Amino acid sequence: MATVAFLIPTRDRHAVLARSLPSVVAAARRIGAAVIICDQSAQAFAAQSGITVLHRPDLNGLPAARNALLHATRADLVCFLDDDTDIAPDFAEVLARLAVCEPDLAGWGPVVETRPAAIRRWHRLVHLGGFRDERRLTARRSDHDTTALFGCCFALRRAAALAVGGFDARRPGYALGEDLDCCRRLVAAGFRLRFSASLRAVHRRDGADRADTWRRGLAKGSFLVWCARRHGGPTPATPVHLALALVAAASGRGAEPARPLAVLAAAARSLG
Repeated sequence: MATVAFLIPTRDRHAVLARSLPSVVAAARRIGAAVIICDQSAQAFAAQSGITVLHRPDLNGLPAARNALLHATRADLVCFLDDDTDIAPDFAEVLARLAVCEPDLAGWGPVVETRPAAIRRWHRLVHLGGFRDERRLTARRSDHDTTALFGCCFALRRAAALAVGGFDARRPGYALGEDLDCCRRLVAAGFRLRFSASLRAVHRRDGADRADTWRRGLAKGSFLVWCARRHGGPTPATPVHLALALVAAASGRGAEPARPLAVLAAAARSLG
């Protein structure tokens, strides 16, 4: 069976991280997977039994932290998690089985979606190529190939991630779209990615301490321009897109489920 490592970048969000770790540790223990945290906070997160903490306040931003985590493990599969994401108890087991049963695939992502439909529509509009973006399929049960996975929870074969150079550490900061950029480079190199309805996760989006509405909207517009230039497409950041980005940012991320693990259990029952 393929070996698995859960990799969690974080900074100045120890309480949020502590809320997520029980589900991650429970999933990891079922197959002996590793749990590694890259903490960019000034004060390191207190290490717990079975968890490795890399204290790296010297790193400048999320892409650099993801790369540090990628090089801190030898596991066959690396699953990147945001520090506010809960996963199902069988996540690691299912992922390891997928890697064996689908040797032609290089990455997988879960399909649980908790945001209200109205907010999902706004966010779809501001995604690059939103009307043809397979990631919209996370609103329902699906098992489809995709050109990109969501950064809050996605798993890759470590060898594939290294083959394309990991993440672009030239981009400092957070919420940069480095996950989308990495996925696009993987697909361009001939690797296949897909969503799997058997992988279940909930992104709680405990992001109240992130950038304010205007900065989030401007960051989205800046990313659209950068991504289009990097990947050879037309720049989609028209005034209309920028306006939609601001509306999407102002609308928030949707109501957080009061009991995210209960949401995961309900998803498991619906899958039979």
